[in-house]
Amino acid sequence: MPERAEDYVRQGIESHESGDLTKATNCFRNAAEYGDPVGMLMYGLSVRHGWGCTPNKLLAFQYLQKSAEHAVGDLKSRDSFASTAAKGELILAIYELGVCFRHGWGVEKNKKTAAYYFEIAANLGDPDAQNDLAWCYYHGVGVKKDMFKSAKYYRMAAAQGMELMGNSWIWKDKYGGPSSATTTPVEPKNVSQMIPIVLPHN
Repeated sequence: MPERAEDYVRQGIESHESGDLTKATNCFRNAAEYGDPVGMLMYGLSVRHGWGCTPNKLLAFQYLQKSAEHAVGDLKSRDSFASTAAKGELILAIYELGVCFRHGWGVEKNKKTAAYYFEIAANLGDPDAQNDLAWCYYHGVGVKKDMFKSAKYYRMAAAQGMELMGNSWIWKDKYGGPSSATTTPVEPKNVSQMIPIVLPHN
């Protein structure tokens, strides 16, 4: 029997990888009940997708939101991104909140709020968020249509190996292609420079 929240998370990941989704979800729930942000994140994803449990999108949103709140607090207490795990947890939790708002999973659908969370995660370096935000700018969904910004975020994702077929237009000079712009985000020196983040409560 695990003694610490981190042990439940580790056991949950091992169980998930071996295909025992019910056990994995129970482990993630136990870690979440101990207050572990990674446990909250993994339990939220499990409950949202019904991995070894009955899907519950409202409960999933609540756990994803708690995870993001904890992660933001952890990062704000540091001067730099000392913990790669905490950074990854923050990025994924923020990105997944955006996904919830985009689809209306456990929260009222809000495309503007979805794009807001995608932008935070994209600027922290998440390639899925970069592609989703680029799509939002390309189509004007939740943000004002902006082909230059769309190309910028598509290039950032491509720089991490997530290039989409048919996106050769993003490399043109008129959209800030390689000769006129950088494709990689600059890490902030201090979290407080890039976050205030306000997580809505239901």
